[in-house]
Amino acid sequence: MRDGQPGAATELFGAIRRPDGQVQITVGGWPVHRFSGDSKPGDLNGQGLDGKWFAVAPTGQKAAQ
Repeated sequence: MRDGQPGAATELFGAIRRPDGQVQITVGGWPVHRFSGDSKPGDLNGQGLDGKWFAVAPTGQKAAQ
């Protein structure tokens, strides 16, 4: 929560340069990706996929399902 409003604090956001030269957005230091099986905010269809893909919470940690 930031300033009493829900959502991630801006200081949690960053970026890294991937080996292919593209820039990847990070939250809490973790690179983030959009899961193609999610269609609306709050969807967690890819949560735990292959034991390595996890949704991110506003704290920058893994989201609880």
